Amino acid sequence: MGRLRLYPHRMGDIDSVSWHSWWIEREASRSVLPAVLTGWDYASEETVGISVDLDGEKLLASTGLSSVHELEILAMADCALIQQRFVARQPLAGYQPGTTIDIQVRLPRGHVAGSVSLSAHLVLACTSQPRDDQVAYLRGARIHSSVPFTVRLEGTAGRFPTEAVPFSELGFGNAPWSIVCAYDQLSDSFMGGIRLLINTEHPIGRISLDATAPPWVGQMLRMELMRLLIAEAAGRVEAADEWSFEEGSVGLVLEQMCSFFLGRSLKDAVRAYRDEPAYFERLLNDRLDPLSGVTL
Repeated sequence: MGRLRLYPHRMGDIDSVSWHSWWIEREASRSVLPAVLTGWDYASEETVGISVDLDGEKLLASTGLSSVHELEILAMADCALIQQRFVARQPLAGYQPGTTIDIQVRLPRGHVAGSVSLSAHLVLACTSQPRDDQVAYLRGARIHSSVPFTVRLEGTAGRFPTEAVPFSELGFGNAPWSIVCAYDQLSDSFMGGIRLLINTEHPIGRISLDATAPPWVGQMLRMELMRLLIAEAAGRVEAADEWSFEEGSVGLVLEQMCSFFLGRSLKDAVRAYRDEPAYFERLLNDRLDPLSGVTL
């Protein structure tokens, strides 16, 4: 059941504003934004938007405002997983009747993950003198809103963020897999800062995507993933200002992974990787031997 919102000022009639479907713009071409965004890559930047038509006469009659030029449109993108909000503004100071208004908001690389909730609002652009007829006068007062729309970027939150891509398009050579890291500090979001890339052009990479793949493939992937994650974290561990990380942060997830898979803390694993590389490799193979239980 939808929530009923009560406002202290007059709102625009439901049919005074027409919100179109959200769209995504890629390579100068627009298409309807699907509920699940295919082809999304964490390292890419996306632009989404919405188009709006106004019935000026109905809008002014229902709100008591004197001009559409007093308004602006806000487009908002909220990512709960990363706890980020992105806002775009489109003033209506130069609005011409009968014109469709487009507003777009940018989803920057490295700052969204999981899903994004999109909404658009017609609001008062500036504060004016109060009136006694319940006409909105405070900047930001909502006059009309779109129906919220959520676009899913990934699967369930517990899944390691993964993208299956041909490495020839990325210039990554012919490795079966790799990771892309875009976090600055260990306190940054793990889901938003790290992504596993699987090479669809490599036979082992393709096998790893199959739910019926033999266990040794997943074990090999896990061992290589740990090596890559620790290598990427090596330069950031010593620079960490504190060693208390929030749930979902890079530092906490890596600490838990090192403890579970290697029986070591993240600091100890990084120290071994940096100062005793031979010991580190023995540790990886001892704890994550991909060929254990395989008859040769």
